[in-house]
Amino acid sequence: MERYQRADVLRILRITARQLSGWEKAGLVAAAQSYSFFDLLQVKKLRDLSSKRVRPAVIRESLEAMQRQKEDLQREKEAAVLAEKAKVLKLTSELADMQRKLEGKTAHELGEGSEVDLFEQLRSAFEADRIQRVPKGVNGADVIHEVIHNGRVCGKIIYDAKNRDAWQNGFAAKLKADKLAQGADFAILSSNKFPKDKAHVHNQDGVIVASPARVLAVVEILRDQLVRMLELRVSNEARGTKMEDLYSFITSEHCRQLIEQVEAQAGKMLELDSKEMEAHRRLWDARKKLINSVQKARSDLSFEIDRIIGTAGNGPAEDEAA
Repeated sequence: MERYQRADVLRILRITARQLSGWEKAGLVAAAQSYSFFDLLQVKKLRDLSSKRVRPAVIRESLEAMQRQKEDLQREKEAAVLAEKAKVLKLTSELADMQRKLEGKTAHELGEGSEVDLFEQLRSAFEADRIQRVPKGVNGADVIHEVIHNGRVCGKIIYDAKNRDAWQNGFAAKLKADKLAQGADFAILSSNKFPKDKAHVHNQDGVIVASPARVLAVVEILRDQLVRMLELRVSNEARGTKMEDLYSFITSEHCRQLIEQVEAQAGKMLELDSKEMEAHRRLWDARKKLINSVQKARSDLSFEIDRIIGTAGNGPAEDEAA
């Protein structure tokens, strides 16, 4: 990411070091020696509002709104990236399935690969949580996920990953038993195959069966529910009822449509953001070239004046070398 030095900010925005220091002391902008492109936009906003004599409290609210918009956009971009990763994972899974048929690999060999992919996905998406892969040969689920919020464990989600030629009810039955043994709140089976007439997300005897492309979206919903129930101190009885209601919603057609809408809109937002950033970069590049041209012209002007009065050296090139 391109960084702008303090001197660059002063020159580009045409503000003084005293102005910038004053804003820093007032807490309107963080003190720094280098600035990101977004920081540059915030200082520009601060300059424009200050020139209109807007009250500091209003300026602070405006800058905080910009920061919130940036954070919202970042979350949407991350969601879009995760959605793209899920699509790639789906395509990779389909390619691997075709390759398995050609190479004659066993289902067990392929299952281990999908388990590793799921573990890496979860660890990347939920860095603050405690996620561990269960070693081969140990009974239980493939992955155990403890949800952490403010240093406290909110709940537990366990996972199995299956990449097989056909669906088997035993997949869900085994994970349900693991859920009870672990005392987990939720059990998710990432599978490329579903029971007859089922697809995308399905509730099979208390186990959520989800396609690899939908797993992260489902986990986001479940994780948020666990955190909220902890914060609200929901009783065990009410917790069970809410979980049943949540299962029903997640496996509904309405939820599937909402997830698809989120993915589609996030993709559009990411594309729009990229276009906007590119437009800003072109504008700043053009302005930087103009500034350099102005500086060059001023240097030439000063040299000619110095030459006339007899104080010039060998020209602007000599000054620059010095």
